[in-house]
Order: sequence, then C-alpha cells, then structure tokens
Amino acid sequence: MEEFTLTLNDFLFNSGILGFYRIMKKVDKEKYLTIDGNTLKVQKQALENFTQDYFTVMLSTYEKETRWYRIIQSKEILEHLNLEEETDKLNNIIKTIKSAIESSSYKSGYVIATKNNITEDPYQYLKEIQDTKEVEVKRQKAIKIINYLEQNREIYCMKDIVYNKINIFWNNVAFLNRTSNQNDMKEEYQKSFVLPVMEYLNKPSKSDYTCVSCGREISKSNASSMSWLSDVGVDYKKKNSAYWGFRENTFLCPVCNLIYSCVPLGFSMMGSNGLFVNQNDSIEMLSYENDQVINDISLEQSGFDNLYQKVFYNILNRFNQQGNVKLSKYEQDNIQVIKRDATNKDNPKYEFNIISKDKLRLFEKLQDNFKSILNKKIRINDVDISIYGQVLNNFLTNQKQYAILNTLLVKEITDNLHLSYIGSIIRIQIYCIGGNKVNELETYAEEIKKEGENLQGYFYGNKENLNKLNAYRYKLSGALRTNSPETFMKIFTSFYDGMGLKMPNTKAIMEMITKPEHFRILGYSYVYGLGKYLDKKKENEGGVEDEE
Repeated sequence: MEEFTLTLNDFLFNSGILGFYRIMKKVDKEKYLTIDGNTLKVQKQALENFTQDYFTVMLSTYEKETRWYRIIQSKEILEHLNLEEETDKLNNIIKTIKSAIESSSYKSGYVIATKNNITEDPYQYLKEIQDTKEVEVKRQKAIKIINYLEQNREIYCMKDIVYNKINIFWNNVAFLNRTSNQNDMKEEYQKSFVLPVMEYLNKPSKSDYTCVSCGREISKSNASSMSWLSDVGVDYKKKNSAYWGFRENTFLCPVCNLIYSCVPLGFSMMGSNGLFVNQNDSIEMLSYENDQVINDISLEQSGFDNLYQKVFYNILNRFNQQGNVKLSKYEQDNIQVIKRDATNKDNPKYEFNIISKDKLRLFEKLQDNFKSILNKKIRINDVDISIYGQVLNNFLTNQKQYAILNTLLVKEITDNLHLSYIGSIIRIQIYCIGGNKVNELETYAEEIKKEGENLQGYFYGNKENLNKLNAYRYKLSGALRTNSPETFMKIFTSFYDGMGLKMPNTKAIMEMITKPEHFRILGYSYVYGLGKYLDKKKENEGGVEDEE
C-alpha cells in the first residue's frame, strides 16, 4: 500500500488528523499529502523519519511552556547576579533547579542520558551546592546543571512535555508505559506507533477484525486496544464478559493508532488545558478554525476560561467582520468546541459545547444587533463587565438575557445614562424566544416601548420631576427581576392613576398580561422606552430618536 486515506470522523480522531497535518506542514512534507474535502490522502513516504518529526514538532510547539525552558532562561539571570545583594534570587533559582532534577521524570531522564553514554552528573553538582556556603561556587555549579539540561534538551524538555501535555490525552503506552519510562523515548514511540504502521502498509492483513475508527481490515497481530486513550478509550479486556457477548470488538488499526498519538498537537494548549474546534466540513476549514484558536491563545492574558469564551466569540465575530456574510461554509454540520480540562490532574475531563446550524443562522439574522454591542463594557462594583461577552454567552448557552437587561436598566437609572444598545439586547432575546410569532412579538415590543417613550415625552414636555419617573422605572425593574406580573401591573396602574393619565390599553399590554412567557421581554421593552434617549428639540411633539 503506497498511500492511505484519513477521513474526518469523531472529534478525537479529527484532532489526531489535525495534529498529524500540523506535523507534516512544520517539517515540509505537505508534498506527500492531498486534501480532498474531508479526506486527507497520505503517501507512505510521509512516514519516513516520522518519529523524529513528531519529537521535533512537539518540542518546537511546547518548549516555551516547560519548566526546562524556564530553567534555561534563568542562566542569563544567574550570570549577571550581584551576589552581595541578590542572594535571594540565587537561592530561588537553585530551589527551582533542585525541584526539577529531583522529580521522578527528570530522574528517569538522567537514566536515559546515562544509557546514551552521557557521563556528566547534575546530582553531583547539586550536592556540591548544598555542601558549600560560597555563593560564587553555588552560582557556578548551578550554571553547570543548567548547561547539562540545555545540552540534553531532547530528553528533559520532552519529559516535561510528556507529563504536562501528552499524558493529558493518552497514557500507558510507548514512553508513558510505566515499564518503559526509563528507556529512550524515541525508540519507544517508534516501536509502539511507527513500525506497526510501516509493517501494516507493507504487507496485506488478513481480516480478523475491522478498525473501529476507519473500518480497515486488521488481523489479531496488528490490532490495538483503545484503552490507552484517556477517558474515551475502551479496554477490550474489560469487555470480555457475558454483557458484551464475550466479543473483543473495539480495536484500532496501526494507522489510526498513530493518528490518535497526534491528538496532543491537534488540541491547542494553554497550560494544562486544551481547546479543539471540531469544524468537520473539510480538512482546510478544520485547520483554519483551530489556527485561529492558536492566535487567540497568543493574545489572551486573562486565563483559560476567558480564552474558552473568546473562541466562541471569535468564530461568530468573523461573520461580523465580513459584513452580512452567508453561512454556506458552515451549512453542513454544527460546530463543536471541545475543552480538555486538566486543571485537576486526577480527574481530567472533556467538555463539549455546540454552535448548531440553527444558532449560526440566528446569529446571521442578528448580526447588526451583535455589532452594536461589540466592545461595550459597563463597570459594576469596580469590575468592568463585557456586555458583548455576557450577551453572547447567554445566546450560545440558551440562557435568557433578563439578568443583563436588568443590570443595564438599573445602571441607566442610578447613573443617569442613556444606553441605546439595550434595544439590541431586547431584540436578541425576542428572536431567542423563537416560535411562530417572532415578528408579532417584535411588533408588540416596539409598540409597548413607544408607550414608555410617550410617558417620558410627557414628563419632559410638562417639566415634571424626572426623579419621579426614575423611581417608577426602578420599581418596575424590581418587579421584572422577580418575574412578578402582579407587582408590575400594580405599580403600572397606580402610577398612571397618580399622574391623572389614561392608562395605555393596547394589544401589547394585553399580551404582556395574558402571556406569562412574554411578560418580561415586553416589560423590559416598556422600561427601556421610559429611559430611551429623546430628542429635546422634538420633545413637545412627542418625537423620539436613538442616541448616536
């Protein structure tokens, strides 16, 4: 077999394909690949020296996130320390070095280095540091340890990557097998993943099983269990029971086995957490969307949770940036965003969120409203809240917008603001309510908002005390916050009676009273109208105009 084909499938396999594709691109082997929609054809030559390619790309991708790298960077600091004044810095660097080389992973790295005939002993240098009080001696010995680690980058840096990136996704095989962790890591990877593929491609396999991932025929001798894949793999030995009909039927072919080993490069990592956008329309779109995640990571300073939100935001923002773009690129499937959360190393987990086709189409319809709240923030209790972030998160997770509407309206009242974009949030919520009568509900919302504007116009035109109007708005907001139509209507009717005004009796008012599911959205529309910006030149005519 001179070539093999990889076809997009489930999220984990897709992330493996992306990881494999990223390796090929970074080592200039794209000439061996052919992309055809959601399939990737791979010539066998692409696997020549693949183990070295795998290690090269792992190191270049994650090197700067390792403690090895932080230690190497401390060398220059050490060399320029003023030892009379900065002994604390010296001691802290030595403490970091000591913690690293005394860890189990670095000790196993030392065994590998020794097997490779590297005779230098960093533990002897550490002993000499501990046995002396001379700060200059301590500095020089610490530099010697750093030089040793730097010269053995592929061992020690890779050890950090193995235990902080790779084992988040898979374990118990190759260099992560407990019986092999003191062996040469490249040899273990080659033996577990690359050689089986080459043997499989070089000679036909009799059909004992079919690969659970790609459907290729495989024999018993080249079938692999999925148990090494964390959280998603099935240990076939545990399936050998009456419940499963005594059948061992979840096997991987050597090709898919290799592809799954690339998953840590398909996910975009921030610390010990990863994100993957499963945009499976095509290989090119899969690569493009996840490259954007890498860009987001490079710009994000506020932590992983904020990044997770931004990934969603930016997928949708690209529609905003392109104007009224059609969603043809996304029409075939939902977009699935997967988070690999390994904050708790004892209980890493996959979390899933989906941007459905319906949600994408709805967003397209509401693009102008989302644009109007881009970069809008409001300060609450000395904290800046992203209006766009709150609204979009509610939109994506099917949460109602009432909490943010209440916050904004109360802020408007207490700080005497005119937040014209509240109208956009109301419209977003109307369309998220959905149903067959969205347009009718939108009409009602506009109608009842006008009633609020008219009452406000009356206050301006008759030079009434605006504090009274603000107190009225505040009380209505409280009734809306607690979702109490009875309280709302009591405040509503009492206010008009007290002002000696005829109470509005429109279809919108009746809809608000008789349809509990529409009460809050219409109530917020009315309260918004009460504070909506009025053109002072037209106030006596009852005219209204949006704030620019």
